Amino acid sequence: MPESVSLYTLKSLLEHPEFLERDYWYEQYYDANQVVFLEGDRGKKIYVILTGQVSVCTRVVLSENQQMLSGLCELFDGDEFARSCFFDDEPHSATVKTVTECSLAVIDEVKLKQSLDNNPELGYHLLTHWIGIILPRIRQGNKRLSGLFSWGLKAHDIDSLF
Repeated sequence: MPESVSLYTLKSLLEHPEFLERDYWYEQYYDANQVVFLEGDRGKKIYVILTGQVSVCTRVVLSENQQMLSGLCELFDGDEFARSCFFDDEPHSATVKTVTECSLAVIDEVKLKQSLDNNPELGYHLLTHWIGIILPRIRQGNKRLSGLFSWGLKAHDIDSLF
């Protein structure tokens, strides 16, 4: 389901009179089942789903010759993705692929930083909003990792050593 709408989301920023489409962002259309970017690609764009649905997947290596994509989550209208480029220069940690036809707002990370530098109160609220999204995902990831670790120990009969 879509996350709750906040006054300080990137989608709301798209409607701000000082954050004009031609200057800070542009709209990009994608067909269904089209890759937006691949895990490992480098990017300096942040995306907002205006309409449609995307799937966020990561590559799982099963063996030297076998890999698969594992779905992490589905994102919907108003959701944002690839915001980590705002914080570092690391490659994308997942692949994003459209599920349906999509219209995405594509925001340049450098221009977004310039805009938020000019409006620090808005920047503070946007970062607070992002932290509110990211922290539960980190906690959920930690729980999943713990469960997988426990499963691995039991599958290899290692739990009997303790």
